[in-house]
Amino acid sequence: MNYISELMLRVRESKQGQTMTEYVLIIAAIAVAGYIAYQGLEGGINTIISNVTATLKAA
Repeated sequence: MNYISELMLRVRESKQGQTMTEYVLIIAAIAVAGYIAYQGLEGGINTIISNVTATLKAA
């Protein structure tokens, strides 16, 4: 049981796990911001794709 307590203490004191958690939170925030931006720009993107498709079909 003492080994498990020492292991848990080392994990809590480890800075590497904290850094990884911070990176995951930053990546999650970027993903959410990207999704929100995509939702906001979806109409414009669809219009551009439709225009390009129509131009290519006409050529």
